[in-house]
Amino acid sequence: MSKLNVFDYIEKAAATLDANLVGFTHAADKLTEFLTARFGDIDATIGVTSRIKTRESLKEKILRNNLYRDAPADKIVFMMHDIIGVKIECRFFKDEQCLYEKIREVFDTDVGDGMYSPSDKKAVRLNLDSPQPERQKNGYSIYRIDGNVTYAGETYNFELQIKSLVNSFWSEIEHKLIYKNNRLSQFDALMKEMLDSTHESLSGIDHQLSLIFDRVSSNTLSNQQEQLKNMIALGLNEMYTAIVKANTGIPVSITEYSQAIVDYLITASSYTNEMTGEPFFKAIRDNMAHALAGNSQMIERINDIDIDNNYGGLLVSLMDWMHNMDYSSIAIGETITIGAEPNGVYGEVAKIFLKDINDDFYLNTFFHIFFSLERGDDDQDFTDYIRYYTDRIISGKTQEQLYRTLARLSELPAYKLPLTSTIDMLANIK
Repeated sequence: MSKLNVFDYIEKAAATLDANLVGFTHAADKLTEFLTARFGDIDATIGVTSRIKTRESLKEKILRNNLYRDAPADKIVFMMHDIIGVKIECRFFKDEQCLYEKIREVFDTDVGDGMYSPSDKKAVRLNLDSPQPERQKNGYSIYRIDGNVTYAGETYNFELQIKSLVNSFWSEIEHKLIYKNNRLSQFDALMKEMLDSTHESLSGIDHQLSLIFDRVSSNTLSNQQEQLKNMIALGLNEMYTAIVKANTGIPVSITEYSQAIVDYLITASSYTNEMTGEPFFKAIRDNMAHALAGNSQMIERINDIDIDNNYGGLLVSLMDWMHNMDYSSIAIGETITIGAEPNGVYGEVAKIFLKDINDDFYLNTFFHIFFSLERGDDDQDFTDYIRYYTDRIISGKTQEQLYRTLARLSELPAYKLPLTSTIDMLANIK
């Protein structure tokens, strides 16, 4: 039995992409370089990135949209409007419109057919006659502009998107949890209701982040730190609540666990300060730079942060770090295996956590979230957390007070173990 002709078409189209990948890549790099030079220094801009559509994505799109009816297989790749994707990322919703207006100012020369280019760069053209932002199928708005760039005598199409941090968060949720997950697409009504709720919450986060960013420079350092913690906790909670519901089908509250994780992220860096003498900001900044290894533009921007008082810049960088993580790989609902345990009193605390780590849903979920945020393997991350936790609850205590603290810890229900209120309670045992 022979295959349908469409599959031969798809393979030929993919082969055309492979054969011209160098040209697409060079064109995307030149385009990114140009847009960075023109818009990268604008205060609201976080960065400019590009990607080439993969073979798998190309095949999916051809089949899903019946594109094999539109052109020969060796031409369809060059006809696709989004074979190259470019994104200018900014801080907040309001910055998207600001950047779009800047783009219209730069692309001021009409070259026909609705296309405009900068007066000194005719090789780059954007279709600025189409209304922006455009309405997507999901009902939400997006700044998405078609364009083309000529490089080495060949013209390549591209799609330019302008996205705030929160809209980038949203795209990751929608794309990785729904668009790329065939199981979830069966429950369209449920997924749409969940995503609508998540989008509404993220819109509120954007507004709050914008207010804080505008006002944070006038606040004291301690207030800035508290606001930073609250905003990160709010963002984590919204993100992971959606992930937990998508993986289990059950809406649960993880607010207290999000707060506990943020306390660790902030407080653990304070411990680094005490042990190494590095400033608090530098510890977190180095953390982010490591997590963004390979993204030279973002690392350079992180290194420019004023480590003495710029919590606004730190907030934006942390949010960017968080949204670049692969949330689709978080195994909520699956067992956790820890191969190594710390020694001494750390080992005693570890045993209490490990006893129920796969029997209590909330404790298990806490560590899945925690492991997804940390950089090491699960064994190392678990050991680091246990040391942090133990130091918090036994610091400065006598041997008798230590015994009482461990005894109280062993009596607690598993779901309460990671909570900040639990740590504070145990730390105060005399």
